[in-house]
Amino acid sequence: MSESMMMSVGKHSRSKMGWLLRQYVWSVKREIWENRFLFWGPLIMVLLSVILVCIPLLKGHNVSGPGVTPQLFFTLTAELLSCIANLSVLAVGCIYAMGTFYNERKDLSILFWKSLPVSDHLIVLAKIGVILIVVPLFALMITWIGVLALALASTYAFGGSLASLAHPAGIIENLGNYAVYSFLNALWWLPVYASLFLVSVLVRSTPIVWVLGALAALAITGMAGLPTSGIVNLVSNRFTHFPGSNLSHAKMQMRAGRDQGLTIDHTPVQQLVVHPNFAELFSAPALWWGVLIGVVCLALTIWLRRRAEPI
Repeated sequence: MSESMMMSVGKHSRSKMGWLLRQYVWSVKREIWENRFLFWGPLIMVLLSVILVCIPLLKGHNVSGPGVTPQLFFTLTAELLSCIANLSVLAVGCIYAMGTFYNERKDLSILFWKSLPVSDHLIVLAKIGVILIVVPLFALMITWIGVLALALASTYAFGGSLASLAHPAGIIENLGNYAVYSFLNALWWLPVYASLFLVSVLVRSTPIVWVLGALAALAITGMAGLPTSGIVNLVSNRFTHFPGSNLSHAKMQMRAGRDQGLTIDHTPVQQLVVHPNFAELFSAPALWWGVLIGVVCLALTIWLRRRAEPI
C-alpha cells in the first residue's frame, strides 16, 4: 500500500471518529436538555442541607453533644452532605433509567430519533453516560462547594483555621476522596441503571409497576420456599451494603432548638466516617460482578431498542 493511500485511510478514520464523537456529545446534550430534573434534584437536596446546617452556626447557636468537637462536627456534616448528594443522584438516576426508553416509545418520539443517522449503540451509551458521568460530576462539584461552605461556617462558629478543622486528613484530601467515591458509586450503581434500562425498553406499561411487582413476586415466592429469596437479597444488598460503608449500623441525629442551638447524638465516628482503603474497595468481587451484569444488560438494551416500536 502506497504512502498516499495510507494517509487517506488515516484521515478517513480520524474523520469518522470525530463524527462519532460529535454525535455522542450532541446526544448527551439532548438528554441533559430534556431531563433537567437530573440536576435540580441533587442541587436542591445539597443546598437545603447546607442551609439547614449553616444557618444555626452563623447565628451563633451552640453545638453540643457527647464528645462533639469542631473537627468531629465538620467531619460528620461533610460526610452526611456527601451521602445526601450520592443518594439524590441515585434517586434521579433510577427515575430517569425507568422512563427514558418507555417514554420515547409512548410519545412516538422514537420514530423521529430512529430517522436520524445516530446508532442505537450511541444513544444507549449517551443515556448511561449522563447518569454515570455527567450527573455524578455535577453532584461532586456542588458537594465540594457545600463542604467548603460548611468549613467556612464551622470556622466562623468555632474559630480556628480551615487546616485545623479537617485535621488530620485535610480538606483537600477529603475532597479528593469524595471524587474517588463518586467514581466508585458509578461502578456500583451501573447494574441498577442498566437493569432499569432493560425494563424500560421491554415493558408496554408503567415501568415502576413492573419493577415493584417483580420484586414483590420474588419476595412472596421466596417466603413460600422457592429459591428466589437470593435474588431479593442480592438486590437489597446492592442498596444497603455499599463497599467501605458501615452506615447501616451508624446514626447521627441532629436536633435544633430556638435557644439550645444544635444537639448532636451519634455513634462513634469510626462507624460513620470510613478511612478509605481504595485498593480493597475496587477489588471487591461484588463490584465487578455488578459491572459485568450491567454490561450484559446494556448490550441487551441496545439489541432491543433496535427492534423497539411505538406503544
